[in-house]
Amino acid sequence: MLVHLMLELYNIDRGILENEPLLRRVLTEYPDRVGMEKVSPVHLYDIETSNPLDAGMSGFVVIAQSHISLHAWPEYGEVDIDICSCKEFSQEDAIAYAKEIFQTDDVESHFVVRATRSLRPDEPDPARLEAALAARRKKATEVR
Repeated sequence: MLVHLMLELYNIDRGILENEPLLRRVLTEYPDRVGMEKVSPVHLYDIETSNPLDAGMSGFVVIAQSHISLHAWPEYGEVDIDICSCKEFSQEDAIAYAKEIFQTDDVESHFVVRATRSLRPDEPDPARLEAALAARRKKATEVR
């Protein structure tokens, strides 16, 4: 199973949405805030398009369970955040963090359950997990 929380936050101060260190911090902190394991650095891009009104910042961080992304549009006072994960998490905590950091109560949220036929178990089979860990240790030893 895969769960996907989509947030749109409105009426945000332009300065917040143009604050690159703040947006980077959001992507850095979000995994811990929702109980996820961050497995990549934060990727954040200053987006310039053919329409200057669509300019803004877009970024993502890969988590062990999938990803967290955001798209900020200062011109419109809006940020969109997606949290996609095969591990359940508190929607309430995710929304509360977004409202706190972006200083708005104007939030639209959507929650979708996806991959309902996935063969990936909620808990890994202990024998398969041990075999995968042993293979990883062996590979790490061979690389040295």
